[in-house]
Amino acid sequence: MKKIPEIIGRKKEQEKLQRIVESKKSEFLALYGRRRVGKTFLIKEYFSQKFAFHMTGLANADTHQQLFNFDTEISRQSPLFF
Repeated sequence: MKKIPEIIGRKKEQEKLQRIVESKKSEFLALYGRRRVGKTFLIKEYFSQKFAFHMTGLANADTHQQLFNFDTEISRQSPLFF
């Protein structure tokens, strides 16, 4: 079992991330919430910067803009996606 990183607080969130990591099936995590509460920090620290794909949503953008940004970013980061 992977040792849970030393992150102060967020024990419940870290346990959830650990269950996802240990899952025997493919998992997709969409993390959202209020601005400036440590979402990106938690994920980057927990996974030690090891990402297959990472992006941050746009502030004040509608669904169409968010999806366009997602498509652009996934195409830019990986030639495996069209």
